[in-house]
Amino acid sequence: MLEKYLDFVFRYPKSILALLVLITAYFLVASANLSEDNNPYFLPQDHPARSTIFDLREEFTGTHDSVLIALSNDNTVFNQASINAIFDLSRVAVQMNYVDQSDAKMLKQLQAAYPENRQLITRIDTILADGMTPNDGLLARELVSQSATWQLTDKQQRNLRVFAERLDPVREVAGLSSTENVFLDEHGTMFAQETVNQRNQDIEFVKNAVQDNELIEFGSISPDGKVALIVVELSILEDDAIGQVRAYEAFKQLVSDYQEAHPELKDDIYISGVPVFFAAQKQVIDHDFATLLPIVILLITVILAVFFKTILGVVIPLINVVMCTVWTMGMMAIVNAPLDVITAILPVFLLTICLSDAIHVMAEYYHQKKINKSRLVAIRKAMILMVSPVVLTTITTCLTFTMSTSSSIESLRNFGLFISFGMFVALIISLLLIPALLALFPNKDIIPTSQTVEDSSNNVSEKYFISRLLVRTLTPVIANRKVFTVVFIGLFVGSCFLASQVRVDDMGAGYFPEQSNFRISDDFINNHIAGTSPGWIEVDTGIKNGALTLEVAHFIDQLEQHIHQHSTVNYSYSLARYVRRINYTLNDFDPQYNRLPNEVERFTEIDEDTQQAYEVEIAGSDIIRQSILLFENSRGSDVTNVLNEDFSKTVLLYTLGTTVANDYQSFLDHTLPWIEKNKPEGVTITHAGSPIIWTAVLDALVKSQTVSASIALLTVLLVMITWFKSIRLGLAGTLPLLSTVMIYFALMTVLNIELNIGTAIISFLVLGIVDYSVHYILRIQHEIQNGHSINHALLNAMRVSGRAIIANVLVFSIGFIALLFSQHKALIDLGTLVGLSLLISGMVTLFVITLFAPWFFKGELKVRESKSADRVLTAEG
Repeated sequence: MLEKYLDFVFRYPKSILALLVLITAYFLVASANLSEDNNPYFLPQDHPARSTIFDLREEFTGTHDSVLIALSNDNTVFNQASINAIFDLSRVAVQMNYVDQSDAKMLKQLQAAYPENRQLITRIDTILADGMTPNDGLLARELVSQSATWQLTDKQQRNLRVFAERLDPVREVAGLSSTENVFLDEHGTMFAQETVNQRNQDIEFVKNAVQDNELIEFGSISPDGKVALIVVELSILEDDAIGQVRAYEAFKQLVSDYQEAHPELKDDIYISGVPVFFAAQKQVIDHDFATLLPIVILLITVILAVFFKTILGVVIPLINVVMCTVWTMGMMAIVNAPLDVITAILPVFLLTICLSDAIHVMAEYYHQKKINKSRLVAIRKAMILMVSPVVLTTITTCLTFTMSTSSSIESLRNFGLFISFGMFVALIISLLLIPALLALFPNKDIIPTSQTVEDSSNNVSEKYFISRLLVRTLTPVIANRKVFTVVFIGLFVGSCFLASQVRVDDMGAGYFPEQSNFRISDDFINNHIAGTSPGWIEVDTGIKNGALTLEVAHFIDQLEQHIHQHSTVNYSYSLARYVRRINYTLNDFDPQYNRLPNEVERFTEIDEDTQQAYEVEIAGSDIIRQSILLFENSRGSDVTNVLNEDFSKTVLLYTLGTTVANDYQSFLDHTLPWIEKNKPEGVTITHAGSPIIWTAVLDALVKSQTVSASIALLTVLLVMITWFKSIRLGLAGTLPLLSTVMIYFALMTVLNIELNIGTAIISFLVLGIVDYSVHYILRIQHEIQNGHSINHALLNAMRVSGRAIIANVLVFSIGFIALLFSQHKALIDLGTLVGLSLLISGMVTLFVITLFAPWFFKGELKVRESKSADRVLTAEG
């Protein structure tokens, strides 16, 4: 079978190369349509941790992701320039949108694609004629709602959804100039309006209206009056990477232009929030794509040049991995799998990992060429020796990475699927490309070797520096197996203990460089005002007006008091605060009424006719209902932030001054048991927001690591046992991988690097890289079958396969140094750990197999001895 395959390749090398080039060109063109998803949540929208927020948006305002603009003045923001800036920026923000001529082009292409659809054409003409303003938002959303009826393609429907949200993205603005406050007029009648509702607002009026006002303080203004916050709620789609970046850039431009036009404004201005986080992720992806690929290609080129010292030895492996990378990126585009902060590093992984097969094949080719001198004979022998191990290693690696698809984290699933695809096509390409290219070149290599006489395999291998170094290093292990067994057991047990102490966390904004604008702004807002991590707690009574009862209001009030006992909670906003503020205002700001109503309130009234005083009793729940009705009748609309339409549900908003996942978990551990113990009978509690999403991500991460890694290890073991037809050799291939995984997690503990989405990849990577074990085992088997003793077989295997293993170790380890140039700390940690882990994996493989070789290869040794005995008996006979 192998001979027929080689005959075919040698007969049609040009045709094979032409086909590979054509396929690569097809995938290259397809990759131009590769999309991006900078959503940092990693979970799909239908995951329970994320779907709840979409349900809340159906019934409550104030539940979309928001851009936060903080104005900071070292003295006070209660000055005319700052207050005017708050008013002006709030008014401009409402009218912003994030469309440009590329969106107009998309609409025109849609018209051209459906010339018979007069409704579509007319509505698009109206939008374009109007200049694509937020006023066209309703018309754009009508296009979206009818797009399925018009049988537009999925891509066209998505383009319209993206456009509609870019066109009219602002759902609500909050702040001193936007959030409604409660006032009394000269007649004692309550009315609701924005605190700063005009330019040059009286400063003392503003100050008196907001200080000690729980609806405003810590949300729109810091208690010390030095920081004010504008919150712009956007409905841009979370997977609209371009839209998020446009929004971020538009806000930066808005602030810059305003500061330039108003030199009297001395405030520092910070911009953050979830959409800004999305935009920053997008910028990380763009930076990494532009920076990391050239670096990794340069590093790999240098390593190949040093190792092979020939042009073909550099060019052929590089062509191989570039092709497989293009094929993989093209396939991602074809199946609409987006690039995110994890899959964006796929090219780095593909360029390094997929090089393994090419290195082993080329190393064996040059080894055979030095022995046989004939180019075609050398190619044939190299391919015959290498096909079996490269197929086995690829199958095992693909299966291992496929195990990561059992995770509920979409980024890990995509990463596992497409790196498996990349490894598989790399195998196909290497088995066709390498022999076809080598067959086309003349007998002499482009850079000829100095070898002129035929030599044996052992004599050739002994001339390699790396081979001699390996022999000197591992000979003491062969000579002192008992001592090194004790050392190995101690190392393994110690690594297992340290691995059990690994910290699971995600640092959020902490992964961005400390000097980045996003990190500085995020830290400032978290430390000085509301915070950048919102969460919501919905209380559903299931009864119309059920949320307007005294029992529910007191529960919400007590819940707020409880959550504020946690150090990360900066601000909250609820029905209880509205009712308390209204009660306080209607009673002429008498401090004894700065509270929720009692179960029964008693008021003294004067009879107009008799002028006699009499007492009136009003139920506390009635006062709550009247307060909300009075607020709505006094032009107040913000109540939809805390109550749904029929008042059966109420929601509590809170913001945390942290982006660290373990802080989220700590908050939930503090809050959830209290809710379960104290919630009113018959109500349903629903949680949404950053704390819920990120703790779900961590939970999914731990489960995927535990379950998927165990399945992957078992898969590797079964594949190895099946392939080698030996339990011992199956263990020989698996034990080094298990040892490396334990050492990897131990390193994380020692280096204080947390297990997160990025570093979670490495355990699958380490388990999947079975190249070292397979090539070493097969070479030892080959030497034993040639009649050598176990120790002699080991030494010969070190000289030949060990050299290629070291080359792969260097490529893997040094290639991943490119990740150190990422702007994302999680990827920098990933680069550090991958480099160390794969270096350790190669060393551990050579050490462990050499150490336990007499036991691992006991069966092979018995077979060889049996055959030797049979030959002796035959000779004697």
